[in-house]
Amino acid sequence: MPFAPRALARRAPAPEDRLQDPISKESTVMALIYTETEQERASVAEAPDERRDWLALGVGLVALVAILAVALSVAAIATRSSDSGGASAAAAPAAPATAAVDPADAPAPTLAQAKGVSFEPYHVVDPTLPAVPAGAVKRFTVDVDQHVVQVAAALAPTEAWTYTVNGKGYPGTAASPPIVVNEGDRVQIRFVNGDSKAMHVSMAHSIDFHAAEVAPNRYYKDIAPGQSETISFVAKHPGVFMYHCATQPVLMHVGAGMAGMMVVRPKGLAPVDKELWVTQGEYYLGKPGAPTNMAKLAAEKPDVVAFNGYADQYKYHPIAVRRGERIRMWVLNEGPSKWSAFHVIGTVFDTAVVENTAFHDSQTLSLAPSQGGYAEFTLDQQGNYPFVTHAFGDMVKGAAGMLHTEGAPAIPPPADGQPGHDHALDH
Repeated sequence: MPFAPRALARRAPAPEDRLQDPISKESTVMALIYTETEQERASVAEAPDERRDWLALGVGLVALVAILAVALSVAAIATRSSDSGGASAAAAPAAPATAAVDPADAPAPTLAQAKGVSFEPYHVVDPTLPAVPAGAVKRFTVDVDQHVVQVAAALAPTEAWTYTVNGKGYPGTAASPPIVVNEGDRVQIRFVNGDSKAMHVSMAHSIDFHAAEVAPNRYYKDIAPGQSETISFVAKHPGVFMYHCATQPVLMHVGAGMAGMMVVRPKGLAPVDKELWVTQGEYYLGKPGAPTNMAKLAAEKPDVVAFNGYADQYKYHPIAVRRGERIRMWVLNEGPSKWSAFHVIGTVFDTAVVENTAFHDSQTLSLAPSQGGYAEFTLDQQGNYPFVTHAFGDMVKGAAGMLHTEGAPAIPPPADGQPGHDHALDH
């Protein structure tokens, strides 16, 4: 008689009901959760062969499912291994892609790579601070010069955009002259954007005076080539101020050299034996003879950091001073982006003034871009005294010079044909 399950009653499985076959153990335990009543057991006893057959069939099916699962798992592992190996094998012959050079990381072109590019010969920039001009109103004519110069002896020339003041400029460098007035002076600036074709001006420029209190929208506007404007103001505040081009992009115009120092001498400033001026600027070289490199400017990766528009020029041509004389150095960081830590090796500043804040017994002028100040000191012994930015990563790019006292070991200037030779010495 065929076996047919009937209504089942719940009880705990007896030990003799459990099967020990590990393959079908879980299925058997589940099957034994429910068992027949005594009456059903008696009925089942009448047909033991049918029950045995059903049980055998269930065990066989469970075993078959387990075997199929193992087989499928092995096949899946083998397939994954094959795919991985195939992908690796396919990828192996591919040559690695060559990374493109970021324009901001391009090396500065050398002088040897600038064959055929004409540029102005270098002349040492005189670091002596100019005198305040005569007259009740201090009048200045500021012009623009676009010219091709070197900013470092071994590197290719670049197109610099600089200012001239009352006809004074610094050929062969990217320096702009200082403007000097007294606190309280009335100042009149006539700004001309290229008064002749000799200035090679090809675009609009402007001028922004940090020492002035005037409406920028009225006075710091773009001026077309050959045009001019006049700015008048009273120099109410003493200190070292920046003037610069404000034409967009300002980063490019200042980075090309369009910046300079304006000194407003404080009332009652004590006289000293020698006054010097130094601006720190950064230069970002593109192709030989071309204007500044915007990618390097945006990334703040200068090729040159220099004092007064030419790298290391006062190492080649030290500034002569005397032992024991009182020296005042006026310093401006014209940027456009790097900090300056101006320091004279071998002395301590008796007085240092930054943004009209005075310090005593100071070692360094800390100047953000556009900030200026001055330091007063003496040199107690005969010798050669380097002045540097103490940001050494910038110092090694050209922001270093030398103060040379009489009696100190001589530093001969470079001969003709050597880097840093001043062609004015040929005459």
